[in-house]
Amino acid sequence: MNILIADPDRDFLMSFKNLLELSDNTVQTVFDGTQVISKLTGKKFDSVILNENIPRINYKDILKILNENNIPVIVILEKRVNSGMLSEKIIANSYIKLPFMPNELSSRLDDIYKKCHSDEVFRYSDIEIDEKNFSLCNEIRVTNEEINTIKAISSKSELDIKHSGVYINSLNNKFKKLNKKLRIKYLINEGYRLVDE
Repeated sequence: MNILIADPDRDFLMSFKNLLELSDNTVQTVFDGTQVISKLTGKKFDSVILNENIPRINYKDILKILNENNIPVIVILEKRVNSGMLSEKIIANSYIKLPFMPNELSSRLDDIYKKCHSDEVFRYSDIEIDEKNFSLCNEIRVTNEEINTIKAISSKSELDIKHSGVYINSLNNKFKKLNKKLRIKYLINEGYRLVDE
């Protein structure tokens, strides 16, 4: 993969550049928002890792450009992801909170890359998730974790509710916004399930 890492911490940049290059990735690094925009001009990246605290240009403005150009992005956060963040029109493909283990970032990159090169469309009841475009019913963007959450629930897999709760709330809000009858609910003795209301 051809990856761009944008972070103001130069030690972080070098550490993760070296780590990702061990897996045969090509990695370029920048430490401010203007450099991100400059690197994006005329170059195609398979993924961008973007710190929310990147200086000089607000990360949301960069995120908008990445969305418009269909470039997958992982945003590094200092705080936990919240439902409000996930309900915005412009969202990242994934959010990861500091501190995190290096293998967590690598596995997210791999997961997103596979989805971007997949023709898989998840269907349940009256909803459809297009993995390649990270979209719900071709109208609302969803994150990698929202896709994984709904697929885990539909296959009746165990969920770590501490990690998945925000994604469940966000998905239910998105179903409601689309006027869908589907909801994710906790059922006694069954766990979280997709339910038609």
